[in-house]
Amino acid sequence: MIVEYHEAAFVHKVSVSDIEWALNTQVYEKPAADGSFLVVGFNRIGNLLEVAFRELDEGTLFVFHAMPCRQKWLDEANVGRKPSGRKNG
Repeated sequence: MIVEYHEAAFVHKVSVSDIEWALNTQVYEKPAADGSFLVVGFNRIGNLLEVAFRELDEGTLFVFHAMPCRQKWLDEANVGRKPSGRKNG
């Protein structure tokens, strides 16, 4: 996989290695109407990131957004939630 980056991908100080780690460890993917994708994946120390990209061609991604994952994506992906304390059944 080849990954290219827009300068906006680094606004939140996420490193290239953390972005690529998140792409390879994704736990959630959401396609957008414009053809882009948002994924939630782990950085190298286990924190969740949100990364947005477009596929340029087979095997090439263009990343234009990366930051620590916001709660709305954690909720939608149903990851990173604290236990409610309730028992099922």
